[in-house]
Amino acid sequence: MTTTAPHRPAAETVAAAPAETGTTPEPRRLRPVRKIAVAVAGTVVIAAGIVMLVIPGPGVVVILAGIGLLGTEFPAAKRVSDRAYGYIKAAWAKVRRKH
Repeated sequence: MTTTAPHRPAAETVAAAPAETGTTPEPRRLRPVRKIAVAVAGTVVIAAGIVMLVIPGPGVVVILAGIGLLGTEFPAAKRVSDRAYGYIKAAWAKVRRKH
């Protein structure tokens, strides 16, 4: 009894696969527009969080959300977000151990 390897699709089929699933690569000309939109939205969210530090509201959480939003496009914000996540995770583990 012999077994054969499964059929592999031709190169054209593999290249066309992302278009069939609806996940097409982002065009290069839209990249700066997206970056600007994320920068504006992240800045507005952080500003709202700073205002919430003075008025009632979840200011720290909103600031962290704004940094996370900026982290989707900017590596420096991603590093800050990752570091904050590490601190929060360690603090939460410490709180859980006390109970």
